[in-house]
Amino acid sequence: MPNFKKLSKTYEKTAVTALQEFVRIDSTYDHSSIKEGQPYGAGVKKALDYLAKLGADYGFKVDKCDGYCTELSFGEEGPLIGIYGHSDVVPVTGSWSVPAFSGTIKDGKMISRGTADDKGPLLASLFAAKLLKDNGLIKGFRIKLVSGGDEERGSSCLRYYFEKHHGEQPKFGFTPDADYPLIYAEKAVRDYYLTRVCSLSPIIAMDGGVVMNAVCDKLIVTIPTDKKFEAYLKEKGIACDITGLGDASILSFKGKTFHGSQPEKGVNAALIAFKALGDFYHLEPLQTLSAVLKDPHGESFNGYNKSPELGESTYNYGIVKYDGKVLKISLDFRYGETANPDEMINNLQEKSKMVCTKLSEAKMLIFDQKSPLVSTLMKAYKKETWKFFDKPLAIGGGTYAKEVHNTVAFGASFKGHEGNMHSPDEYIYLSDFYKDIAIYARAIYMLGKKQ
Repeated sequence: MPNFKKLSKTYEKTAVTALQEFVRIDSTYDHSSIKEGQPYGAGVKKALDYLAKLGADYGFKVDKCDGYCTELSFGEEGPLIGIYGHSDVVPVTGSWSVPAFSGTIKDGKMISRGTADDKGPLLASLFAAKLLKDNGLIKGFRIKLVSGGDEERGSSCLRYYFEKHHGEQPKFGFTPDADYPLIYAEKAVRDYYLTRVCSLSPIIAMDGGVVMNAVCDKLIVTIPTDKKFEAYLKEKGIACDITGLGDASILSFKGKTFHGSQPEKGVNAALIAFKALGDFYHLEPLQTLSAVLKDPHGESFNGYNKSPELGESTYNYGIVKYDGKVLKISLDFRYGETANPDEMINNLQEKSKMVCTKLSEAKMLIFDQKSPLVSTLMKAYKKETWKFFDKPLAIGGGTYAKEVHNTVAFGASFKGHEGNMHSPDEYIYLSDFYKDIAIYARAIYMLGKKQ
C-alpha cells in the first residue's frame, strides 16, 4: 500500500495557495447576475470556473455542465469512484474578526467563508485525486470529481447534473461535506413557509435572516419612535441597536447564527423580538409565536420526536418578513425514522395559528454500517488517523449523499475542529487540510480497488 501521508506532503504548499485563491471568490447565490451559462449568478460561476481551470492545469478532463456544476475526470476504464462537493457558500452574516473572503491565515487556521463548507474539503479531494494521478495509482478504475453550484439552496445543481446532463452514477461515492469519521445516516428535511394575515400595529415592517438553513441572527423592525419601548428593551437587557429616523425608528434585534440542523446552538433574533414586541404591545400573534416556537425541538407545540438512529427533531426559523399585512416565516424541519412529520407539522400549524406551506422535501438516508462502501471508508480513515475506536455518525444535516447513488458523507471536520460552518470566522486548520488530502487519497484508492 502506498504511503499516502508521505506522498501528500508534496502537495501541501500548492494546495494552500489554491485554497486561498478559491475562498477569495464570493460565491454566494446572486439572482441579479443570472444569465445563460451562470444559473446561480456571477460569483458561483467564477468559483466553478476557477475549479475547472485547476482541473485542466492538472491534467483532468473538464466538463462545465452548462454552468450548474464543474466535473473533473480521469481514467479510461473500470468502475467509477465519485466525489461530490460544492463551490457555493452561504451569505456572510454576523461579526467577523477578518474580512470574510480574505483567506486570512492566523494561528494555524485559514479563516474565510467557505474554508470548511465546502471549498477546503473539496480542494483536498482534488489534490488527493491529483496525487493518485501523478503517481500512476489510478488503474482499473475511474474518478469523477463533481462540484455543484447550488448545494446551500437545495442541490438543484446535482439534480440537473444527473437528470438533464446525464451524469454517470458511481459504483462508490462520497461527499466531503460533513464530519469524520463518516455519516451513515441523515435526517429527512422539509422546508416550509409559515404565513398569517394579521395586523401587528404599531409595527410597520420586519425583515430578518438570509437563508432557511441558518438561525436568524438579526431582525430589523421598523416602528414609530417610542421612547417607552426603548426604555423597556434597556430594562430587560435585550440586545438591540436603535436608529432614529424622526417619527420612526429602526430596531435591530441581535442573535447568533448557526447551521439550521442544530438550531439549539444558535440564538434566534426573531424569537427575541417576538417576545419583546408581543409582551410590550400586547400583540397576540407575536405572543403566541414566542411561546410556540421557543423550543427548537418542538416540545412547545407537541412536535417533538426522538428516534433511535437519528435523534431529536429540529425546527429552525431562518427568514422572517412582515409588510404590514402578512407575516411570513421560513421553517427548516428535520426528523428521524420514527417521526410522523405530517402530524408534527399539523400540531405546529394549529398551535401557532400559521398556515404551513411545504416547499421541498429530502428523504432520510440510512446506510448499513457493514456495507462495502462504509466499511472501506472507515478502514481508510482509521489507517490514516490511527483513531481505531471512532464510529460512524448520524446527523441532522443534509448532504449531497441524498442526491447520488451509493454515496455517503465522509469528513472533513474533525471532532473539536468543526469549522464554524454558516457562522462568523469560518475556518479550517491547515494541519487538518493536509490530513484530508492523505485520507481522501487512500479512500479513493481503496474504493477503486474494491471489486
